[in-house]
Amino acid sequence: RLIRRAVGPSGRIDPATRTFQALRMAVNDEIVELERGLEAAVGMIKTGGRLVVLSYHSGEDRIVKRFMKRMSGLCVCGPQSPVCRCEPALVLTVITKKPRRPQADEVKLNPRARSARLRAAEKAKR
Repeated sequence: RLIRRAVGPSGRIDPATRTFQALRMAVNDEIVELERGLEAAVGMIKTGGRLVVLSYHSGEDRIVKRFMKRMSGLCVCGPQSPVCRCEPALVLTVITKKPRRPQADEVKLNPRARSARLRAAEKAKR
């Protein structure tokens, strides 16, 4: 109750759920671990192999999207940066330009799937 009173309403998801999710992510250093995992996965894939990632919230999806974009040779620094510092390299070819989302019938069978986003890329020839 304390968190709900302090944070207030925030759409469909209970504020306590969002708060504990943020705490779990911080304690487990999940953002850094996701980035390490993506790097490691690309290192293990053979040429022509595919990397498929399911993310369950926008923060994760943003990281996966930027990683795939950078690994496909595109700069992710943004217009505010006068010089590219992200060091893009052509390692992946992005298959899913936009994330694939679950269809309504799948969400009906499994409500937890509603936030899932799937992105895929293929390891490029060097």
